[in-house]
Amino acid sequence: MRIVISACLLGLKTRYDGRAKPVELPAEFADAEIIPFCPEVAAGLGVPREPMTLADGGRVVRICDRADMTECLEKACAEFLAWLEAEDKPVDLFVLKSRSPSCGIAAPVRDANGAETGKAAGVWTAMIREKFPDTPVKDETQI
Repeated sequence: MRIVISACLLGLKTRYDGRAKPVELPAEFADAEIIPFCPEVAAGLGVPREPMTLADGGRVVRICDRADMTECLEKACAEFLAWLEAEDKPVDLFVLKSRSPSCGIAAPVRDANGAETGKAAGVWTAMIREKFPDTPVKDETQI
């Protein structure tokens, strides 16, 4: 079994606030090949970094100044997806951080005032679903 997991869920301090959000992995993951990935770190956004949110249209913006970070995230995710494909080994499962603007399956979408206007897939999640439509995608609350 080959599983790509949000790096923060594995205890790596990759979150915007410099922390991790480790989860206990199910016993059936014990023999799996675990591949950590954090789109924000891969995009060179640093740790810690300004918090971001998902905005209308699937854009990821910094909360402090509404700077659009979508393109740099998409580039980093595309490079990682290309690496996964080049490995020529199937990914059996993606486990992602809930509520994240890049990894969330149903992340909050917020307007310029911070009000929640809906939910949508984060940038990384949307790209996974497009590239690997038959591969399960779960967040940490679903494993």
